Amino acid sequence: MLWSVLVALVALSALASPRPAFAHAEYERSEPARDEVVAEAPARVDVFFTQEVFKQAGKNYVRVFDDGETQVSEGNGTVDDDNRLHIFADLPPGLPDGRYIVEWMTTSDEDGDTDDGAFCFYVNAEPSTEMAAECAALADEEESTATASLGTPTAGRAEATATTAPVPNDANDDGGVSTVALVIGAIAVAAVKSSPYVTGTSVPSSLRKWI
Repeated sequence: MLWSVLVALVALSALASPRPAFAHAEYERSEPARDEVVAEAPARVDVFFTQEVFKQAGKNYVRVFDDGETQVSEGNGTVDDDNRLHIFADLPPGLPDGRYIVEWMTTSDEDGDTDDGAFCFYVNAEPSTEMAAECAALADEEESTATASLGTPTAGRAEATATTAPVPNDANDDGGVSTVALVIGAIAVAAVKSSPYVTGTSVPSSLRKWI
């Protein structure tokens, strides 16, 4: 009976241990690059991410908009079957010079978390100070964006959504062992010590040092 209680307490302590933080399939690089000025309009935009994405309709997109907020790319883009770190969006020929805004959203194949962001590139046009500031703000929003609902393509660009709350810095960090787990472990040891049926020789050698 006592060992059943001990096993249950150890299982509870495992559940109480801190969980690892989930990661996202974040923007890593793109072609054209973020804020790049290209001489001619590209045939497509390629975006590469830090994790493979979950390939399912409606779970990811790369969309390109002109400066009038009209989508110029086709649909939600395409996940590369040979490299699921890569999503590309095809563009029509003959796009005029100017600024273009790329919006993306991903669902990580590793943990199912979503992430989104946006960046600019320019076709045969140097950005004005105002344009550069607007695109820098998009990059800042990308860094602070947490999760958002996946929607259908629209004529206008989507607004940024939720932001990530800062994680408090625990001055009493115990290296990954939770306080609850320590308390449960102490209770288990006390229960073993106080039992009249347990002796030093009846306890496995791996646990004797704690008794």
